[in-house]
Amino acid sequence: MPADPAATPAAARAALRVSVVGGGVSGLVAALELARAGAAVTVLEGDTRFGGRIASAELAGRTVDIGAEAFATRGGHVAALLRELGIAEQCAAPAPLGSWLVAAADGAAAPLPPAGTLGIPAAPLARATRQVLGARGTLRAAAEPLLPARVGRDSATIAELVRARSGSAVLEKLVRPVALGVYSAPPERLPLSVLPGLETELRRTGSLTRGARALRGRTSAAGGAVATLRGGMTTLVTALTDAVRGAGGELCTGSPVAALDTAGQGTERGIAVLDAAGREIARADAVVLAVPESAARAILGAPGEQETESTVEVIVLALDRAHEAVAPLVRAPRGTGALVNADAGAPGGEPAQPLITAKALTHISRKWPHATHRDTELVRLSYGRDGAAPATRELDDEAALGLALRDAGAILGARLPRDAVQGIARHVWRMPARGERAALIPPAGVLLAGDWCSGAGFAAVIPAAQRVARELLTAHGVCAHTVPAAPQRTAHPDPATERPHE
Repeated sequence: MPADPAATPAAARAALRVSVVGGGVSGLVAALELARAGAAVTVLEGDTRFGGRIASAELAGRTVDIGAEAFATRGGHVAALLRELGIAEQCAAPAPLGSWLVAAADGAAAPLPPAGTLGIPAAPLARATRQVLGARGTLRAAAEPLLPARVGRDSATIAELVRARSGSAVLEKLVRPVALGVYSAPPERLPLSVLPGLETELRRTGSLTRGARALRGRTSAAGGAVATLRGGMTTLVTALTDAVRGAGGELCTGSPVAALDTAGQGTERGIAVLDAAGREIARADAVVLAVPESAARAILGAPGEQETESTVEVIVLALDRAHEAVAPLVRAPRGTGALVNADAGAPGGEPAQPLITAKALTHISRKWPHATHRDTELVRLSYGRDGAAPATRELDDEAALGLALRDAGAILGARLPRDAVQGIARHVWRMPARGERAALIPPAGVLLAGDWCSGAGFAAVIPAAQRVARELLTAHGVCAHTVPAAPQRTAHPDPATERPHE
């Protein structure tokens, strides 16, 4: 009778071999969980660097985040990982200035109502909410808690639920710009699952307004329940790669994976990981595919019938703070930044010739106090919405700079001339495209991870990657590691509250 693997001493058992394909945050978090449990882990990253959508650029003598710049603090999952990695003291909270909404059509601006979840107002009668929604929209939103609980119960998307319970004004003037700014997707393509806990709170409270308030968990300035790292978000990547190596994991860049051979051919057991030429680059008992959906489908030989990613471009401008046109920005005329409502002022759809093309702006120097510099004012714009390429896609640097200056000036309410620019950094990213499509069912021994599976944002990605790793370990009879107690540290901002948007 074969011995029970669970009863066999760990030292006598062959280590569980796992190949993690993809060295973004999902892959690195899963690899760390696996390595600390004693698995023999190899991370295979096709690029020349780790981090996925976390990346930095040199601009005007400074290092700036050109990818993900912050994380939502809801749930405490990111904070727990930072403590585990020993970098919790690097956390930095944003200035409590609030965010704004700006109309693409004419640049009309108003503060984003506080305490909203994905733009769903938790205080419909607040002055900021009235200013955005108008009298009729405000009354409709304020009446939402009086509706029967059954209203909107069968909704499948955020758009259906918000329209049914809070009305079209909330959907078009608040939820839509936030959804497009955060997820690069319209609310019609966002399932309710993008807001973990929303359905639970809706059932518990019987109201979308009360549910949004409970989910938000606070009534501070909109945009406040996020945090960043003082050394930049690449600090997280460095800490993760160091921790994976410290736990015995192997990290490989420049190792693109093209296919898996799960047939078990040959004398050696396991799944063969193959490159584009069909050569075996690794063999494992299990594989975690922590790559974009299109890459996962290609590797598994199951291409999608429709586009699985959309394109977004990020542009960061360094402006001379001493320039007379830039000096007024120090007063933070639009708080920490703004979301652009492409539908505002255009009942029939997006305006034909909008004043503003960007979908969002972050006033980096005002949002993050630690990023303030005596000589430079930093602003960051993002372009591209779900289903449409960014307007910057075919522009050279000079043309892109001209567009970014025009948009930044319109959003911030200040004309920004070319001679105020110290430098420009830009990067194109591929983001998950929302929408219904056939599910990708991996073969035995292969697990999927990434924001296209878990939802956007590190607050969703990190616990999802940890669950994938623990699911794999459980399937192979291996106990997950126990996180050591965090050392006592000097008090620093500890982001442990909810957030309205990222």
